[in-house]
Amino acid sequence: MKTTFALAGIALALCSMAPAQDSTQRVVVPAQNSTRPRKVTVHSNNGSITVKASNGKEVIVETSGGRDGRPATTPDGLRRIDGPRGGVNIEAQDNQIVVNPGISHGDLTISVPPDTSLNLHTLHGAITVEGVHGEIEVETLNGRANLTNVSGNVLANSNNGQITVSMDRVDTSKPLSFATLNGTIDVTMPADWKANVKLNTWHGAVYSDFDFKLGGGGVITQGNNTGDGRYKVKVDNTIVGSINGGGPEATFKTLNGNIYIRKKK
Repeated sequence: MKTTFALAGIALALCSMAPAQDSTQRVVVPAQNSTRPRKVTVHSNNGSITVKASNGKEVIVETSGGRDGRPATTPDGLRRIDGPRGGVNIEAQDNQIVVNPGISHGDLTISVPPDTSLNLHTLHGAITVEGVHGEIEVETLNGRANLTNVSGNVLANSNNGQITVSMDRVDTSKPLSFATLNGTIDVTMPADWKANVKLNTWHGAVYSDFDFKLGGGGVITQGNNTGDGRYKVKVDNTIVGSINGGGPEATFKTLNGNIYIRKKK
């Protein structure tokens, strides 16, 4: 059975001409008795997303902010008039929870049980995850991704922003991926982590305190199978290698930035 929740905005009275204010709202999504694993999906246009592990069984969604940063008053004393805020809709079915924020919802803070899988997307804002153990997929167009003390597998992508990840345990049956166009990738892994690694940065360097065994890569010559005997040369600057004897694939890719792979102390 699908259950729908709504975080309706608190409207500011237009006739009062009061300065713009923000509101904070909170909704509790009760645990459902289901054999399906719990998963929280969020697709946001504007605002940061923060997910933290909690001891409870419920999923708690809180909103804050929600304004666009424009001043409440003008230099000559005019006060801004705001209409109602867009609400946040939440649908829950069989432990699958989908959060659909409104355009001006502001920042989201979500508390989840530790064993929760996440699918988090925002266009403009940072994504922060703390202490969650599951399948974690995060993507932000303009913002940082910061994942701390997570376990399972991670797919992290940012177009403009740094990716910082610290993992306690790794699901050895699934690949890992960390990619950004403009930003540093800084990942800390357990000391016994086993992986086949692909590393690629065009304008940066790669650093690690793991023992890294280099594999193939470099210049690849390809024939074009034409009668004139011409050929083309393709340069692949991907560093390929293995850590602790190899394991599932882990990809690290950035155009502008360094890559750091650290051993958890």
